[in-house]
Amino acid sequence: MISIKELEFSYLRPDGLPVRETPLLKNVNIEIAQGEFVLVCGPTGSGKSTLLKTLNGLAPSFTGGALSGSIEIQGQDLTGKLPYDFASLVGFVNQQPEGSFVADTVVDEIVYAAEQLGISIRDIDAALNRIVKLLELETLLDRDLSSLSGGQQQRVAIAAALIAGQKILLLDEPTSALDVNATNEVLTLLKRLSKEEKVTVLLAEHRISRVISEVDSVLVVHGDGSVTKGKPETQFNDSRFAPPIIELGKKLNWRPIAIDLAAAQKHWLDNPPKTIARERFLASKKVIETKNLSLRYGAVVALEDINLEFFGNQITAVMGVNGSGKTSLCWAIQGLGKKDSGQVLLEDLDTQSLAQELRLDQISMVPQRAADLLFLHSLADELAESDRFAEIEPGTTANLFQKLAGRIDTQIHPRDLSAGQQLALVLSIQMAKGAKVLILDEPTRGLDYAAKKAFSKALKTLRQENRAIIIASHDVEFVSQVADRVVLLSEGKVVKDSTPEEILGPGSPLATQLAEISRQPGLLSIEQVI
Repeated sequence: MISIKELEFSYLRPDGLPVRETPLLKNVNIEIAQGEFVLVCGPTGSGKSTLLKTLNGLAPSFTGGALSGSIEIQGQDLTGKLPYDFASLVGFVNQQPEGSFVADTVVDEIVYAAEQLGISIRDIDAALNRIVKLLELETLLDRDLSSLSGGQQQRVAIAAALIAGQKILLLDEPTSALDVNATNEVLTLLKRLSKEEKVTVLLAEHRISRVISEVDSVLVVHGDGSVTKGKPETQFNDSRFAPPIIELGKKLNWRPIAIDLAAAQKHWLDNPPKTIARERFLASKKVIETKNLSLRYGAVVALEDINLEFFGNQITAVMGVNGSGKTSLCWAIQGLGKKDSGQVLLEDLDTQSLAQELRLDQISMVPQRAADLLFLHSLADELAESDRFAEIEPGTTANLFQKLAGRIDTQIHPRDLSAGQQLALVLSIQMAKGAKVLILDEPTRGLDYAAKKAFSKALKTLRQENRAIIIASHDVEFVSQVADRVVLLSEGKVVKDSTPEEILGPGSPLATQLAEISRQPGLLSIEQVI
């Protein structure tokens, strides 16, 4: 279905020289069969998204850059062709599908895609009926796209990508902002597409704990230009992106390495390892609180009488399914978001009484779309401006950034960074401020496991008696590493406020992979295993 030979790709500076000394992709030789379900993984910024974009013409026609080698799809040589030459063969769903929607309703979005692909009006009804039945969208056709859950939006984006009968589907981080249930729905759908409809699926992901046992093969973009493909058991020698189940197996020298829950549980029972308790941090004084915070969007309740206190020396994770109110709560606390009623008190002072500049200085927020906070023309400019604004020693923000993302040419434009690198940059800028309240909305989107560990370590160093850290996240593995407390939301209400051990432990819908494997109370993360 896909044959790549001697592929090389480099991004170029305005003067025509390569951005980096070696090509981002170099001597890539890969073949992928019809109906194969392939996980594409690798370290943050290694070139996963770029590889996908070479398979639909967006690289280099949209991204810029230099490409050589050959790309054959269904026997057609499409090397150097434009996106419309790929469009009837390859469907693409980007990292934020809602950002590419052009219509208001589900049916209009899918039909628009069909029209753009030149399907005759006579044939659109048949194509529409086929795809909505396949993706179980019949009851959603007249719904407004903005009213759908994250998982439903993903299904609509997939429908639009496959409306012309495309037999190749590329997805870039499709589960990064989805809760556990929505993630499982999307994975089940993708597996069905590959097995029953013989659609070749290439799925680029960082959250691969739940994916690895479902795919046929793993394609690794290593970050040095090389790309390898093989069975899941053999492709995770690099610990930077190895999921917990693989990391655990290597740590305990399991043979063979387990990639599914049942095999890992058997290894654990056969030879239970020694473990240690999680490190505990005692909360200090109250820093910020919400009083009777409520918000509605029409008939939809986003927040209802939220009364929460957040303390210094404490990292609080806010969790819940898509649409439970996490992001609304973050923005309401930060002060730029809506609230219909209630108060936010910073050290007993109503934040609405503070001048906006002072409030933003005291309450820092990293939104889901981190790139919205990047305005300057180079990475160097962003890092220097951060130090100047925060009145800190030059190089401080750069050091934070390097810990999260590694060494990167500082002359690169921030928009040319990968999504994970952009997030690392914004996190570094906000962490450098030293605000009393740090709010992070889905902060691990696009970060590999090594970057998450570095980020976790950096966050723990920010724990201070007069600083509260609030994280809204679906990433149970990351939450288990950093959180002292977990607040669970459902339909805009607080349904549980407890310890990570209770909310992420064995038997919970939000159980970490280690909790599922060990079934041992209090055991959440690999760091606890000796």
